[in-house]
Amino acid sequence: MGIPGWASKFREPKTEIKLIRGTYYKYAVEYKYNPQKKRTDKVTTHILGKITEAGGFSASQMQSLKEQLAAPHNVDIKTYGVFKLFTSLLEDDLQSLGQLFSDGISQLLLTVAMIRWAYQSPIKRMPFLHAHDFCSEQWCSQGIDDKAISATLQYVGENRTVIIDWMKNRLNLNENAINNFIMMDSTHIHTLSRHLKINAPGYNPQHNYDPQVRLMYIFSAQIKQPVYYRLINGNITDLTSMKKCVDELGCADVVFIADKGFYSRQNTTDLKANRLYYIIPVERDNSLVDYTGLEQPGFRKSPDNCFIYMGRVIWCHAYEKNGEKLVTYLDPKLKTKEEYDFLQRTKTHPDKYTETDFAKKLSRFGTLTLTSHLPANLTAAQLYETYKQRNEIEVLFDSYKNVLKADKSYMQNRYVMEGWLMANFIAMIAHYRLYQRLKTNNLLSKYSATDIIELSKAICQAKIRGNWSQVEITKKHRDLFKKIKIDYLI
Repeated sequence: MGIPGWASKFREPKTEIKLIRGTYYKYAVEYKYNPQKKRTDKVTTHILGKITEAGGFSASQMQSLKEQLAAPHNVDIKTYGVFKLFTSLLEDDLQSLGQLFSDGISQLLLTVAMIRWAYQSPIKRMPFLHAHDFCSEQWCSQGIDDKAISATLQYVGENRTVIIDWMKNRLNLNENAINNFIMMDSTHIHTLSRHLKINAPGYNPQHNYDPQVRLMYIFSAQIKQPVYYRLINGNITDLTSMKKCVDELGCADVVFIADKGFYSRQNTTDLKANRLYYIIPVERDNSLVDYTGLEQPGFRKSPDNCFIYMGRVIWCHAYEKNGEKLVTYLDPKLKTKEEYDFLQRTKTHPDKYTETDFAKKLSRFGTLTLTSHLPANLTAAQLYETYKQRNEIEVLFDSYKNVLKADKSYMQNRYVMEGWLMANFIAMIAHYRLYQRLKTNNLLSKYSATDIIELSKAICQAKIRGNWSQVEITKKHRDLFKKIKIDYLI
């Protein structure tokens, strides 16, 4: 017996009509591939409602509740602190970001960036967080859903030229050469997607050879924040990609500040061949390193051979060897500490640390040797200070992975992932500006950037007599936010 027309008209894709004990019901169905049968099976999931000739379709109580929860709804108490903090930190960029694309796309991009920054949320939770945050009063006030988010991210990812032009406009280099240094480095992001086509097994320090993509970042030492990012195939080396990144950004004085273990004669040759600048630490046991200069009679009697860094005396010896410019530095405090640690280990681990080894390494303790190829001549002190700025980009990647929880990706579309990285890039700018405000005000020993974000989540606005009014805030927290130039009384 077939389903009568008055009932079958309610049948839609991925639904079916069933006759049970004289009553017609509508059910949701899914289609799943069965590897044992080697065919697609139809699977009935849950009831949607009842169909009668007189009343038509009426949803079940459970389905009605699901639809109510999914539908946009009014929220009369919304988190305000996150929106206020985020927009205050991005005050210099909000106008330009708002003009990147149409209003709807730019607002949704900012929404995704803010939610990533504050909640590290996946796409599926963003509509709920948006509805309960005060940003929904300013951005995308009609509500958002996961399909709109994915479509927006794809559109953003497809328009890389627009993003690059925006990055170039942000990067305003100072004429003073020492302030012009822009550091470049990359990190890996694991992804098992079969549809990206750019993820592949590649090297990473953790020796995890799951498929990955590489994310190249450029960080400005002058403005103390990230200024560029680029997605790269997981099996492409940094050297291959650096030149393209520099060309795309259109900046001449980008310096690659490498980590320990990167130095090799071939690497420095390749960097120079590609007209790339670099500062690279040389391992202590490399034959290039000459420790005799630091041990010459009278060397440590001349103040010209030392400088002060972070309240410590650093001795330095500059020389050339095999066509490489080298400077070897000695930190006496670090040398004493390393000597003590090694001698302690000769007692606790005599099988690995011996007095003979101690004598061989005595001249190496407390030293750092740098080789460089730079666009400007620097003193030994300036070179040392520039290298130490590598910590800034290490903080950046640490924040990217541990604060944004972005060390893995489940994206299935290359262009959606490109847009996702842009949202994360905006989030990283906000994060680093907050970090710098805490650092400038000597608050990092008490608060992290994440602590400030968590405190801001407690600051709400409530609708009273039809108008939004801020809820109370303690004097302690008000004073704290004022120190970092966020005034919640406005």
